[in-house]
Amino acid sequence: MNYLLAFIIICALITSAVMVMRLLQIIFLFVYRKRAKEEILVSEEQLPKVSVLIPAYNEEKVIEKTLRRITELDYPEEKIEILVINPGSKDRTGEIAREVAAQVRKKVRVIDASNDFEHHGKPRALNFALKYVQGEIIVIYDADSLVNKMAVKYLVSYLVQHPEVAMAFGMRQALNPHTFFARFGYLESLSQQLLTEAAPPKEGHKFLFSPGTNVAIRKSVLEEIGGWDDNALTEDFEISVRLHAHGYKIEYVHAALSKEEVPEKVAIWVAQRTRWARGGNHVFLKYLGQLREKLREKNFRFIYLTVLFKLIEFYAPMIALVVSDVLLILGLLEIFVFGGMGIGFFLWLIFYLLLFLQIMACLSYAREINLKNVVSALLLYFYFQLWLFVFIRVIWLDIVRAPNLWEKTERFASIGKEEE
Repeated sequence: MNYLLAFIIICALITSAVMVMRLLQIIFLFVYRKRAKEEILVSEEQLPKVSVLIPAYNEEKVIEKTLRRITELDYPEEKIEILVINPGSKDRTGEIAREVAAQVRKKVRVIDASNDFEHHGKPRALNFALKYVQGEIIVIYDADSLVNKMAVKYLVSYLVQHPEVAMAFGMRQALNPHTFFARFGYLESLSQQLLTEAAPPKEGHKFLFSPGTNVAIRKSVLEEIGGWDDNALTEDFEISVRLHAHGYKIEYVHAALSKEEVPEKVAIWVAQRTRWARGGNHVFLKYLGQLREKLREKNFRFIYLTVLFKLIEFYAPMIALVVSDVLLILGLLEIFVFGGMGIGFFLWLIFYLLLFLQIMACLSYAREINLKNVVSALLLYFYFQLWLFVFIRVIWLDIVRAPNLWEKTERFASIGKEEE
């Protein structure tokens, strides 16, 4: 028992040390704030041809606003094409997209795909569209994205200036942080982006993973690595791992801004996070198998170990959450059973306060401190407990070998209410 307690305390101290480092990273962001906004645009003559892909399956609630906003992008008309991928939608998605295409001047095409999208989701739709792509750079947006007019120009300019970078992605903000539950998703997304993407170190010194939207990738590189994995539930994470394993860089461009919905209902959140977690597990196991093959072939490179370490980090937040919950339970037992406050509750309190300070620092950086957000920040730890349910659900689905079917995230039409 003493050894177990010592192990838990050591894990708690390590977790707290990591959280302190994360807090310092956010503080450094304030120093780098001006630099982050000084992204350089190349001249229009230097801009290559771009293909914007919008996978849209049953997206009638949001596709019109998204498509109209994308047709208003600040990018030379002769150098941009917009492809809406409509894989057999059962609503008016394709019809609405064609109506918009007929009304705007920019080159918009609606591609009807019939390649089992319902079971393979976004990656298969993107692969289907590849044969229609004419641009040197492919930019991807989800159907619920409200895109800043300069976003594509910032992403492409970064790739033009950094030929060693294969993929660049920008900042994503929440369209709908107005409901109680959606505000938690907003805080989770904000802190994740500022901590893992925007914070120092920058430019080639850390491994980043594509968010799947507001992303630009070189077509030549995409073709070299074989496109997207049709069977991936998280195609963005999977392709990022392959890019890193091939030695390519992925970078974050803060000035490239888009907005997207976050789930407003618990059931929809659970379905989305289950897909993310199962997709992450799939990528991890797939990569382990590839590592074994590389070892057998004696074709092993140090970069493979680095990628493996980053994949293991994928599970770190869950481990930290479990450790903190154990500390809370021990602390409550100390108070209500043994009549005093011991080290368990004290360590949990440190964890809780560090998490709260991290979120408040992120809100301060984003200039979003208000009463509702502060209250949500105080409750965020308890929101994270939902991840335990997702974790248990994923284990069960894997035990019963449930098929990895794509679960489309329900939209709330927030995009029609938002004005920049």
